[in-house]
Amino acid sequence: MSYAELFERSPMRIFERSTNGGLANGQLGAIIGRAGVGKSALLVHVALDRLFRDQKVLHVSLREGAEHVRTFYSEIFEGIARVSRLKGPDRDRALVKIEKGRLVQCYLDRGFGAADLDKAISFTADVMHFVPDLVVVDGFDTSNEAEVNGLAALAKARNVSIWTSARVDGGAAIGNESAWDTLIRLDPVDTVIELKVERAGGAAAAEAMGLQLDPSTMLLSGEDTWDAASAPPSPKPTDCTVYSGGAPGAEAVFGEAAERFGVTEMNFTFDGHKQVRERGRHMLAERELAAGDVSLVYVSKRLNRTYSEGTMIRRVLQSLWHQVSRAQQVFVVGTILDDGTVTGGTGWSVELARMWHKDLWVYDQEKESWFHWTGERWVAGVAVIESPHFCGTGTRYLTEAGARAVNALYERSFGPHIAG
Repeated sequence: MSYAELFERSPMRIFERSTNGGLANGQLGAIIGRAGVGKSALLVHVALDRLFRDQKVLHVSLREGAEHVRTFYSEIFEGIARVSRLKGPDRDRALVKIEKGRLVQCYLDRGFGAADLDKAISFTADVMHFVPDLVVVDGFDTSNEAEVNGLAALAKARNVSIWTSARVDGGAAIGNESAWDTLIRLDPVDTVIELKVERAGGAAAAEAMGLQLDPSTMLLSGEDTWDAASAPPSPKPTDCTVYSGGAPGAEAVFGEAAERFGVTEMNFTFDGHKQVRERGRHMLAERELAAGDVSLVYVSKRLNRTYSEGTMIRRVLQSLWHQVSRAQQVFVVGTILDDGTVTGGTGWSVELARMWHKDLWVYDQEKESWFHWTGERWVAGVAVIESPHFCGTGTRYLTEAGARAVNALYERSFGPHIAG
């Protein structure tokens, strides 16, 4: 995939259309909202969009250290890459482009105004030979009218775009509203973040425009951000096999969907195991179960919870070994805990997938979103079946949202084949 394709499919395209073309050189913009609403994440989207267009970005952080800022860029980029199906060398080249075009400077625990920013830009140009096209200032005090005027004057004098973020609680106004060319407000509404354009092109917005964003990634809310027309095709469903356990709940839904689309099922079971899917049943002999044996002490340590001997849990874990070991992709329905593990015995399938470097997805029923394991962290995205051998497992306590997510996964992956 070319950078142009990645750029065109970025959610920033809609954002630009809603702000009369975005922010031009010499203009000043702000993203405002209460604490924790996603202002910094949206700023990073703005910066990445410019970087993909071969522009240079100076990111000034007034609240977080440089390592935290770089990690934030990585998380947002991974979300965009998953939606755009950017992989392999193309993904690596995009990461290099980001590193080459971005400079992060941090000014923590001190006052920072327009004069300080002017000095920072001069320093980067004179000493580092880095002349930015876009300056991002995360955490600027927009309540000070004199500083806002100074920032607007600086943008014009330097002929540079300046985007800021500012915490605004209780609907409070910001200093000298007429100085801002663009104002974007973020507000939490139910389970999404609503983006509203309050000023565009130096004037009050003619009408309230509301985009709904995913609070985890600030991508457009919903799975319609995945472009089926331009995404690489999934394998034919008749060429695929889903490895599961056929138990009530998530595994049953994975199996039912597989049958509808003509995907082969292989459902592992053992004596005493409650299984509701008979299609593709494979009864594990003691010798086969032993192949997936593991110390419950080790499992307890990996999952930060206690599993005792003498229960059926050992055989469940052995069965999960057979499911995950045969799969190239692993899809799990459950809940991601604060320590990064997943609830229940199903959590062992997640740990196996991580240890074996499988392509791993978890649908978190509490957040009602798919999350992809990057190798370091969970990043929200759009799950798609890309491998002919995949594992589908998860909790017995399946919610309606969880069931819809599994069915949507199959439809998104195999629907085009059926339609064709």
